[in-house]
Amino acid sequence: MKKRVCFSKGDQKRFILYAKEKLGLSWKNFAEKLKIKENTLSKSYTFELCNITHSLFKKIISLLRKDDNFILNKYKYKIIKEKIIGGKVIGERKKVFSKINIVFRNKNLYLDCSKINYSKYDLQKKIKLPNKITPELAEEIGMHFGDGFLSETRYDYRLKGNPKDEITYYNNYIGPLFRKLYNINPKIKSFVNSYGFEISSKALWEFKTKIIGIKAGEKYDLIIPETLKVNNIGILTAFLRGLFDTDGSLYFKTRYGYKKYYPVIQLSLSSKKLIKDAGDILTMLGLNPNVYFNSKYGTIILNGIGAFKKYENLIGWSSQKNLNRVLEWKSKYPNLNMTDVA
Repeated sequence: MKKRVCFSKGDQKRFILYAKEKLGLSWKNFAEKLKIKENTLSKSYTFELCNITHSLFKKIISLLRKDDNFILNKYKYKIIKEKIIGGKVIGERKKVFSKINIVFRNKNLYLDCSKINYSKYDLQKKIKLPNKITPELAEEIGMHFGDGFLSETRYDYRLKGNPKDEITYYNNYIGPLFRKLYNINPKIKSFVNSYGFEISSKALWEFKTKIIGIKAGEKYDLIIPETLKVNNIGILTAFLRGLFDTDGSLYFKTRYGYKKYYPVIQLSLSSKKLIKDAGDILTMLGLNPNVYFNSKYGTIILNGIGAFKKYENLIGWSSQKNLNRVLEWKSKYPNLNMTDVA
């Protein structure tokens, strides 16, 4: 069984930099001596994204003409049996997901907005309403279910996210989307604990409640509207993208000696019916989600590289924070960035 060297935090970096300096080699020449890729040495190993192999450790010691005891006295480390990530990744690569099978029969995407009432404000602002379900509208509805709130007593709608990491998403993506869909230029700004906007519009309120079928008020009992339950992959995936971008999470777990490499996509909501509906759609898309319920929440979890790549190819992300996380992961682990998941 292969082994890896597990250094104390910071010691692996110090060890590699020490060896490079003592040998007087460039990163390129050092990597050539070790017969590994330059980026693997200078980035993945040096920045401690994963533990170095025992065989590589022995090569470096040999080049330094030192013994194990010298290194052990200088740095803290231990030898561990490697849980072979290669085998796990190959298993992910070979994992076969279910085929797409949308069971919804409805294919009608057109909306009748002829009976919507416009206030003077709506007419002055020249607010328009979509007459067809499009991927852009489906994504906006997903955002509504995630970060949005529709008042039960007023014609108010608000959409607010996290000011720590969603400012770019709201400014560069959500704002232009609302202008395209409704000819509304929302005043996006900071609130006490959030970032987003508030809109008062009778036409928008009636459109969302009467035409789309969204329940106003508290979001404990939300369900996916029948208008979105259509036999159309583009509509369904766009809705999920909006929902997961606003209320879901994307993170990477440390496994098999590799730091933050194992992808997890998760969504937890108080509305268990919405979780069930979203889980059903993910199942139709062949993503095989894990769906759980407890006394307070429903949760959807997609685990592993296979599910991550399938989600990326089918649904993807519009939120910049998630796109940044994906790019960071790909730069850390280019060899794990598979593109041939079934």
